[in-house]
Formats: sequence, structure tokens, C-alpha cells
Amino acid sequence: MSGWRTFRKRISAFWRNDSGVSAVEMGITLLPFLLVVFGVAEFGWYFLHTHTMNTAVSEGIRVGTTGAVLNDGNGDPMSREDSIKQAISDKAAGIMVIDPANIKIFQVDADWTDPDDPAVVNTAAAGGAGAFMRVRVLYQHQFFTDLVGGFFGGSSKQLISEGTYRNENFIL
Repeated sequence: MSGWRTFRKRISAFWRNDSGVSAVEMGITLLPFLLVVFGVAEFGWYFLHTHTMNTAVSEGIRVGTTGAVLNDGNGDPMSREDSIKQAISDKAAGIMVIDPANIKIFQVDADWTDPDDPAVVNTAAAGGAGAFMRVRVLYQHQFFTDLVGGFFGGSSKQLISEGTYRNENFIL
């Protein structure tokens, strides 16, 4: 009988043992906490890129609208198309690197839609005085982790920022 009592005492002591409870509770609460922290950081980074692109496109449109031209590193004037691209790249430079090949400048149709011919969209032409133009910037945003990127279908998402403007009646 004493063997049975010893066995019962050991079973009873096992179920009353509180060692390790804190570690289990921390493990249970740490996972959702880290998920929220990384989610906030990921979405903050995503929205910073989105905002930076929108601001950069606005700056490019400002240069394009007025017909202004920027100077290159040697002080020589650049073309209007290159000036728009340079203004966009410079405005975004502190946060992201936008490839000039991913900056499209093209004239829109009379109904404000993109031209049907993809060759027109893929050429950089700043248009003449009074022309309605569109600037479109593409950027491949990379997520820090696949955790949040999984909600978007992968580890990266293409961001698109665009604006439509009318050239002032400047003299070329």
C-alpha cells in the first residue's frame, strides 16, 4: 500500500508543480507580440515607400509642367525628359533608388486614358506646350520578411505611382 501512496503523491506533486509556467506563458504571448511589432514595421516601410514615390512623382510633374530643365553633373542642361526623371530620382534618393528605366512619360489620349499602343507608353517624350502628359513610376518593394509579404502573395510587391498634368504654354 505504501507504494501506491508514494505513486499518488508523485502524481499529485507533478500536477501541482508550477515550474516552467512562466516560460510557457511568455512563449504564448511573445509570438503574437512579435507578429504585431514586425507587422507595424513592415507596413511602415511599405507606406514610407508609397509616400516617397507619390512625392517624387509630384516633383517630376512640377518640373515637367513648367518646362524646366535641370543641369547634369557637368553643368550642362539635360533634356526635359531626363530632367523629369532626374527630379523624381533626386526626390526619392534618401529612401529608395528608382531606376530611370521604370519612369514612363507619355502623352495621354483625349479621354485621359493611356494610348492603346504600348510603344507610345514605353517612350519618354515630355510633349509640347499645352499637351496632356502622364508620368508613371514603377518600383519593386521588397518586404523584410515573408510573414507580411505572404499577405501580398510574395516577398515583393510592385508599387505604381502616376500623375497626369498639362504642360504650360512655355517656349521650347
